[in-house]
Amino acid sequence: MAEHLYIHVPFCDGKCHYCGFYSIVACQSVVALYSPLPAEELGLLLEADPAALKRPATLYIGGGTPSMLGADGLKRLADALSRRVPLDALEEWTVELNPASVSPALLEALKAIGVNRLSIGVQSFDDTTLLRIGRRHDAAAAVKAVALALDSGFDNTGIDLIAGLPGSTPALWQATLERALALPLKHLSVYALSLEPGTPLAVQAAKGAVMPSDEEQLAALAQAEGVLGQAGFGRYEISNYAIPGYECRHNLGIWRGNDYVGLGPAAASRLNRKRWTNTEDLSDYMEALGGGRRPAARQETLDDREDATERALFALRLSEGIDPDDVARRFPALRDQASAWEERLAGLARHGITEKGGRRWRLTPRGREVCDAVLRELI
Repeated sequence: MAEHLYIHVPFCDGKCHYCGFYSIVACQSVVALYSPLPAEELGLLLEADPAALKRPATLYIGGGTPSMLGADGLKRLADALSRRVPLDALEEWTVELNPASVSPALLEALKAIGVNRLSIGVQSFDDTTLLRIGRRHDAAAAVKAVALALDSGFDNTGIDLIAGLPGSTPALWQATLERALALPLKHLSVYALSLEPGTPLAVQAAKGAVMPSDEEQLAALAQAEGVLGQAGFGRYEISNYAIPGYECRHNLGIWRGNDYVGLGPAAASRLNRKRWTNTEDLSDYMEALGGGRRPAARQETLDDREDATERALFALRLSEGIDPDDVARRFPALRDQASAWEERLAGLARHGITEKGGRRWRLTPRGREVCDAVLRELI
């Protein structure tokens, strides 16, 4: 049974040059039709599996740009969901916002429906860099958005930043980090730039545009860790920092291997040994629900060992790491793996990739740079 619910809102007012997530620019009449659809999808899921989601502990609304639904649309979405599952037990309800969309009226509406955490997509505080990557806001708008959020009572507010953007320098990146720290934020996500196939940045790179090297990106990430760590932010996951007590509970639940339900086009779900990702086509999604059918999805069913391995090793992304003996107790299919993992993690420690604290193994700063390779080694 899942305790974590994600809803994808697939609308944007334009496409950022680096973005590989599914989103479209749609007319308002189409956007207005969307609000009740995730709840209809959830209703069909619960008809097939009543135990799939009974009382979610976290709800995360991302995109795209959720605010494209407007205050009324977000309220309709929340009302439709509450008729399917109770929302009164939510420990954390996050909504992603773009700085340009933040307004007192929108924030008031979010507060009224129960949202208690905001994640604002800033990406950079350098106006030239923002323009270069296709953002539709400037640094002043980002600062204003955070101030409005805090003034509206959203104490648990964080922002996203991207390290290693084209044209950035260590000095410009330092200025962005310092400007972020000048705001009373509780959470910062710092992502490395990824050239997603088909995005304008990937096309530019293929045509010879200069992009930051792997070494430059790693240096930018290390710079962020040093600056944010000195300011009291703990790096609790490879790409995420928080003031202690303000870690994102939704993402923590998923990284710890718990089940989750995703609603909307391109949303992913995991229940027991089944996982699926909805169609990345809004028209197909809407047509299916209009006909009383669940949307098409890519599906797979893992065997017990595959499922347990994936759930257990995902926690290596976290600073808390894993205890192989605890993994063996939690996942019977991995009982014979504890000693092998202990040996491999100890071998990686001799190369400075892992380290042990008590019974738990975690990645070192160097290990976080090669996390995917470590996971392959253990699998």
